[in-house]
Amino acid sequence: MPSPLSRTRLVSYCAASAVVVAHVVPVLLSDDRAGWTAASLGGIAVLLGILAWTTFRERTVPGEPLLTPALLVLIGGSLSGPVRIMTISIAVFAVMSLHGSARAWVIRTVLGLAVLPAGTALAAATGATTVSWRTADVLGLVPFVVPVGLVMRNILRVLRQQEMMSARDALLSSAGGRLLAAADVDEVHRVGIDLTNRMIALAPGLTLLIVRRQNETWYVSRAIGVDPGLGLVGRPMTAEELARPAAALAELVPAHHHWHGELVGDRHVLLGAVRPVSASEVDAFRTLVHQVVLAEHNLASRAELQHRAHHDSLTGLANRELFYDTLTGAVTRGGPGSVAVISVDLDDFKQVNDTYGHGGGDELLIEVAARLRAGAGPEGMAARLGGDEFVVLLTGLTDEGEAERVALRLRERILTPILVLGQSVRVGASIGISGAAPDPADLLRRADVAMYTAKAAGKNRVERFTAADLPTPR
Repeated sequence: MPSPLSRTRLVSYCAASAVVVAHVVPVLLSDDRAGWTAASLGGIAVLLGILAWTTFRERTVPGEPLLTPALLVLIGGSLSGPVRIMTISIAVFAVMSLHGSARAWVIRTVLGLAVLPAGTALAAATGATTVSWRTADVLGLVPFVVPVGLVMRNILRVLRQQEMMSARDALLSSAGGRLLAAADVDEVHRVGIDLTNRMIALAPGLTLLIVRRQNETWYVSRAIGVDPGLGLVGRPMTAEELARPAAALAELVPAHHHWHGELVGDRHVLLGAVRPVSASEVDAFRTLVHQVVLAEHNLASRAELQHRAHHDSLTGLANRELFYDTLTGAVTRGGPGSVAVISVDLDDFKQVNDTYGHGGGDELLIEVAARLRAGAGPEGMAARLGGDEFVVLLTGLTDEGEAERVALRLRERILTPILVLGQSVRVGASIGISGAAPDPADLLRRADVAMYTAKAAGKNRVERFTAADLPTPR
């Protein structure tokens, strides 16, 4: 759907083209020499081409601010009466004022002031019946070119602002969905940088600096819309500099004299520009940064909820659900003999609880969990199934005795005295190993059977599951 600016340009083009075409008849009926008539008709054709090119290509022809007034003077040479010259001039200038730079508009307007007297003088020189260009009827109409151009330039400014604000609102509307759909913080930052660059592209000359605290010092963590070679990223900033960024950054970003800074969440946001920063721009970038912060918090909350759902709240080890899911995947992917389960049950843990209370028992469990996590290694997983029951998953095993060696080291780790409420406490562990089973449930069950065999044989032992451990059918 065309934008309001595009529709306004199209309507102005159609109206101006109709006015230009309507002047073909007066040119043909003029009493000029045939050569001037043909030249004026050629000027009308070129002028129509310039109007069409500018409107539909949305860019002006090179040299247009000089060419348009010259063509209007040429056409005026075959028009009798200053009103006709002024009518066609106003129509053409109205269209051209909706395009191009302010500099081009000024040049066109200044030269346009001479179109009416020059066209009238040319018409008189070619023999057309017209008034003198020095009369009040001619000179009194000259200034009308200026207000028409001013009105159209103001319309252009307003419509451009509307387009920019609509595009910015569309970006902000899409930002929430994109940021909340991000899988991790790095993706959140990539989306935030992309949206910031696109917003800056709508209003060139803006720069966004994100300043974050690290080890009690503020550092520039992001610099968007500025040359990376300036070395802003990583630059430390004091509280005084954050309060007066224009002075602090004058040497690094000399073109940016206007800065707006504020604290958003845990970071300072500095918005700089080569011109005064508007309130709408500040609001837009503030909203974007707030959405990035919200997305970061959402990811952190989601990660925390997932961690709580899959980990034991006391020890931080994996819980039964996460352990079983991981075990299932390991059995599915691993080859025969590459996966083993070690079941660990503390010996006489009830005595610790009875002696030191549940607080002391919790201290013991937390320390045992830490030792099991360290003993499992980077490729293993330790989990708490409940109470004083733990389990360790080993993957990537290459020989049958590797699991037993790990289990023996785990027993020694647990046997090392533990400080509980300021007292040294020593506990043992009954450990069972299962290294072959048709499915994950059997692998876990057989490790438990081997652990109970170790407990029945005198505790603080390591036993590997064998077929003899299975109960005899009756």
